Amino acid sequence: MAAKRTPEVLADPPPFVRQKSLGDFCVTYELNAYTSSARDMIGKYHALHANILDVFNEYGVQIMTPAYELDPAEPKIVPKERWYQEPSQPPAK
Repeated sequence: MAAKRTPEVLADPPPFVRQKSLGDFCVTYELNAYTSSARDMIGKYHALHANILDVFNEYGVQIMTPAYELDPAEPKIVPKERWYQEPSQPPAK
């Protein structure tokens, strides 16, 4: 979903996710996607990473740190209506 929302990420060949490794504290996943141009890869990565975080938040997936010890009483996700609270600003269109 995150790749589909990212401009210039191609639908064909389709993006895919693979398990890259099993670490001491986490599973490492890798999103593979193709783009129509290598121009502005930093901007493309920025948009893709933002979309990954947005989709995780939308589905209630928490990104925990290696210092994780137990589940919190309440999920630690940021609801969409609070994504751009001051001093944050939405991205320019």
